[in-house]
Amino acid sequence: MDAGRFFGKLFDFSFKEFVSLQIVKYLYIIGIVMAGISALGMVGVGFSEMQYSFMGGLAKVIFSPVFFILMVLFARLVLEALVATFRIAENTTRILEIKEKND
Repeated sequence: MDAGRFFGKLFDFSFKEFVSLQIVKYLYIIGIVMAGISALGMVGVGFSEMQYSFMGGLAKVIFSPVFFILMVLFARLVLEALVATFRIAENTTRILEIKEKND
């Protein structure tokens, strides 16, 4: 990502270009890392809870990978919806510009 172009888009008050399409991959990485940290925390809580409720703690440990996959899937779906929305907006703008040029 070109830093000068990124900051130019960031401070473009006319909102002609979108920044979100450039940072979506970083948001996805952050989402995966946060899901991993949450799943590891769930494993830790599960192990510490085993001394009070063995089955409850074991359930947390066993279901933490499922929780991780669901969190990553949710992050992916949200970000794909965001990207689709912005691509629709970009394509609509291009169609409008072509139509105005031909009229």
